[in-house]
Amino acid sequence: MPMKNKDLLKEENYKIVQKLSEAMQAGDADAAASAIQELHDSVANRIEQEFEQYGNVTDMMVLQSRGLRALTTEETEWYQKFISAAKSGAKQEIQNLTDHMVPTIIDRVIEDMRKAHPLLGAISIQNAAGATRLVMNAKQMRSLLGSWGPITSAITAQVQGAIKFIDLDVAKYTAYFLIPKDFVRFNFGFAPMWVDAYIRNILSETVAYGLEKSIVTGDGDGQFTGLAFDVSTQTGGKYSEKTAQVITTWDEYRDAIADNLLIDSNGDYRNISEILMVVNPVDYIKKIRPAMQVITTAGIQNMIDRAFPTRVVTSPFVAAGTAKAGIADNYFAAINGGQSGIIEYSDENQFLQDNRVYTTRVYGGGRPVDNTSFLNMNISNLEDYGIPVKVKGTVKTKEQA
Repeated sequence: MPMKNKDLLKEENYKIVQKLSEAMQAGDADAAASAIQELHDSVANRIEQEFEQYGNVTDMMVLQSRGLRALTTEETEWYQKFISAAKSGAKQEIQNLTDHMVPTIIDRVIEDMRKAHPLLGAISIQNAAGATRLVMNAKQMRSLLGSWGPITSAITAQVQGAIKFIDLDVAKYTAYFLIPKDFVRFNFGFAPMWVDAYIRNILSETVAYGLEKSIVTGDGDGQFTGLAFDVSTQTGGKYSEKTAQVITTWDEYRDAIADNLLIDSNGDYRNISEILMVVNPVDYIKKIRPAMQVITTAGIQNMIDRAFPTRVVTSPFVAAGTAKAGIADNYFAAINGGQSGIIEYSDENQFLQDNRVYTTRVYGGGRPVDNTSFLNMNISNLEDYGIPVKVKGTVKTKEQA
């Protein structure tokens, strides 16, 4: 059977994970089980096909081109223990399989997500490696972290009040993957690196979906806080999305950036070299793309960059007619991978009676570092690009000539 194009596989997996998320939100166990099975089959089939073709290959450069990687000694030992525990089927052995996944496995899952998902690649996502609290972007505090004059309690209080923390144990995301009980479909005689490829594929797709959705639409209540949410105040433990600023021209886009993002929450000017804009895929094709390569008398110009240097990425979680724009480095996100891992499995769902469902819980947190880092924009009436024309002298109409 010929192997599918990787871009096609990515699109298929994304749709499957979307089905899973919708089923979980609706409480539809059968639909969720069906989506888990579908994702498993997609990834397992590809891994099996590649194992048949490359299973005897020892050249790591060739294997790395197929998504495999050389494992560390600690990773190899962890996978060997997991394979042994999975074969035995003893729940206690699974639960005793070390306290957590090796942190470097989570590191690679983060790396895989960032490569495959442009939005996740544009922002900073850290592996907190077991930490439960981190200090957010210290650059926002530089004007408050030092002063001339005598040290007083007031200055100390000011500095302490300026330090911002983010808790990494308030948001939890559960990812699922399957291992067939009879190991016919997925043979655990595979080398640990092939098991690693399988598990990383499943986790990178499911976790990436949850992260991206939360980064765009999260209200901070048990999830991340979205890019364009007002982080200055909460209501009932939730943040609200900022009112969308109407943008109809690229000049208005430039002015919105200058008026709202150039000064941080401490009143300091920022040096912004680039803006991150996140839009719906349809809006990208219809509204954004046409303005990115415009032929003018001066040559090909990017009318968006002409307004302000901008990196545009797409996300299906951005509502049509809207855009999120801001400073990519000012979205702080961290995954508490050091405390997560395969913690349990279930044989209870009859739909999956030939498989064992494993779960891994990923804890983390994410939010804009301040309230002046991102804007919510209404681009539903964004006009087509306009090419400025300078005229020397006087232009006469036909009637005037």
